[in-house]
Amino acid sequence: MAGRQWFLFTGAFLLLQGSGTAHAQESNSPLVTFQTEIVKRLTGGAEIAPGVTLQNRGTPENRVAVRSYLSSVLGSLGLEPLRQPYRENGENVYALRPSTTGGDEYGVIGAHFDSVERSPGASDNATGCAVVLAVAQELGALPVRERNVFLVLFDEEERGLLGSRAFAEWLVDEGKEVVAVHTIDQMGWDGDGDGAFELEIPYDGALDLYRQVAEASGFAGTIHVTQESGSDHSAFRRLGMPAVGLTEEYRNGDTTPHIHRPTDSWETVDFEFLGSLTRLVQAAVTVLVEVTGSG
Repeated sequence: MAGRQWFLFTGAFLLLQGSGTAHAQESNSPLVTFQTEIVKRLTGGAEIAPGVTLQNRGTPENRVAVRSYLSSVLGSLGLEPLRQPYRENGENVYALRPSTTGGDEYGVIGAHFDSVERSPGASDNATGCAVVLAVAQELGALPVRERNVFLVLFDEEERGLLGSRAFAEWLVDEGKEVVAVHTIDQMGWDGDGDGAFELEIPYDGALDLYRQVAEASGFAGTIHVTQESGSDHSAFRRLGMPAVGLTEEYRNGDTTPHIHRPTDSWETVDFEFLGSLTRLVQAAVTVLVEVTGSG
């Protein structure tokens, strides 16, 4: 048992080495550069397409541009970008990192890409998209993946979790054996600089998983557990899948004051905090896919 646990976390530890847990150590890292560009393009800080700068990701027209951009990023990471239309003006973007060993179990890593129409939606939820894309990038570097992983950018979370509900229902219809779902929503604010974040209604084993990868990395932030059910993880849990949501301190008083406002711009995002938490998610997903029986 002890030897198996060492193998389980060796890859995660190596992934986290050198990333640093202090914000200053994340500055100017390739990860922060990668995520900053994504958030800027999704929020109007840079063009999302030639001559196209977004003010929000809430209108049908703007979400068409967002889907094209997200598909192009997935393609640049060596993935086949796929679409799941589920109703008029509703369409998820996703890709699959397949098992390298022929495994038939699946993990899901997801975040919603839409925003309310009055907000550029940097923290809510361009940051979550940046985490999912960084995880997609990291998974491509793993020589062995025992599990398949869906990387999903959900549409219409702000309209009642419509995209995640559609994707969860599709997984059930397809008979996929889903062992874990991790969704990310708002990871861009750390006003007190303590690095803490929240796990929302974690499935059995999720808290231990994040505590272990945090300990392996020397991560100093507190991991809080809450019963918040208002984000995409709930769509999977209601269909019996083990799911957890990850967020900044939404329930513990250190969350962006700009949510659903015109001021939720890329300039308000703490990219070093985002990078620090992304490293943890990457490490947790590495554990999830490398060793059968982990969660």
